[in-house]
Amino acid sequence: MLSITSVSKTFFPGTPNERVALDDISLDLATGEFTTVIGSNGAGKSTLLNIVAGRITPDRGSVVVDGEDVTRLPDYRRARHLGRVFQDPLAGTAPDMTIEENLAIAYARGKRRGLRLGVTRDKRELFRRELASLELGLENRLRLKVGLLSGGQRQALSLLMATFSEPKILLLDEHTAALDPQRADLITRLTAEAVERHHLTTLMVTHNMDQALRVGTRLIMMHEGRVVVDISGERKRSATVQDLLRAFEQVKGAELDDRTLLQ
Repeated sequence: MLSITSVSKTFFPGTPNERVALDDISLDLATGEFTTVIGSNGAGKSTLLNIVAGRITPDRGSVVVDGEDVTRLPDYRRARHLGRVFQDPLAGTAPDMTIEENLAIAYARGKRRGLRLGVTRDKRELFRRELASLELGLENRLRLKVGLLSGGQRQALSLLMATFSEPKILLLDEHTAALDPQRADLITRLTAEAVERHHLTTLMVTHNMDQALRVGTRLIMMHEGRVVVDISGERKRSATVQDLLRAFEQVKGAELDDRTLLQ
């Protein structure tokens, strides 16, 4: 479903601030595969997501989604393929619009537009059913402006908006990092349930190694723009944080304090 081949990206080339963000990285995700991505600051995690999303164009290499080469397509051209939840709960919703209006915009992603009502009776019932899965009581507050919701509620709504149109690729960019532990656990659980329910091919960046081990079917660790650890299946299910730290040290010959990765 997602094929990243020999992708490289250097920022500020030829200047004293030159920085290699991605160094000839290749990664393939099968349909429905849920891959978590960890690594220290500057490892290239967010750059990888931004290249998949189309916000950054790679210097070399290709990005293919479901057989379509999208490498040079801008973000708005590939938006119909993608759902994304950002770290900032304020980034994924329109605060001056109601819950149902936000959902109507998300529901229309990838569909033909025309002059018709954005929110109909049937859509409102659909929105209520989907919101009920969040267990936050939002199904009874459809006409409430999103700006009045808490950070956790907005992030849950962003997750729903990103998933219920069943995108080909779901991108999660540290989407629980700004939440308190209780809300972060809730969003993590809702994420796993949504990915499984819709069978979404997912790439989730996180600084939390424990979270990366608990969710998903595959885990990769990045360092200096490369993938240095790639585990899945039983190896991932049985791995611990200490196993990841030892693997990093063996591959790179470097010491990595778990405080660098854990929130």
